[in-house]
Amino acid sequence: MIREIENIFLDFPGYGCFACDPRNNHGLRLRFYADDEKGDVYTRITPEKHLQGFPGILHGGIQCALVDEVAFWTMFDTHKKIALTAKIDMEFLRPVGTSCELEVRGRIATEDGRKIGVDVVIYDRQKVCTRSRVDYIIPGRDVTLRVMGKEKFTGKFKKYLDD
Repeated sequence: MIREIENIFLDFPGYGCFACDPRNNHGLRLRFYADDEKGDVYTRITPEKHLQGFPGILHGGIQCALVDEVAFWTMFDTHKKIALTAKIDMEFLRPVGTSCELEVRGRIATEDGRKIGVDVVIYDRQKVCTRSRVDYIIPGRDVTLRVMGKEKFTGKFKKYLDD
């Protein structure tokens, strides 16, 4: 079964994420889907030309944004917690184009208490182009409030904080 993952941040004060806010006209406006049969989360995007590095090749920084965002929503879909990126390792295997639809898939790889590792792959025409591992930390409530701003966590968002 495929289901769309709700973007819980649409009502978050000051939200304007480059990767996933559908109202950010300069952003990627990604939507995320859980593939419950395969046990992963994915998004699809046809990159706009202004996101290229070299002609016709998606900029590596944009690839990193795609990887980080898919990893977050993969972690969030499983744990329903706010987590912070601790580390991203990327392996660029072949150029990622800007002229066709890409698929970016993430899967939980490791879990150790508050540490979660997510493997993410970028596919261009079903070929693996980029492999990555993103490590997240689910911080305690006090750390999250200090980093992200206590005033932003209304009742609706407090349930996503770890105690």
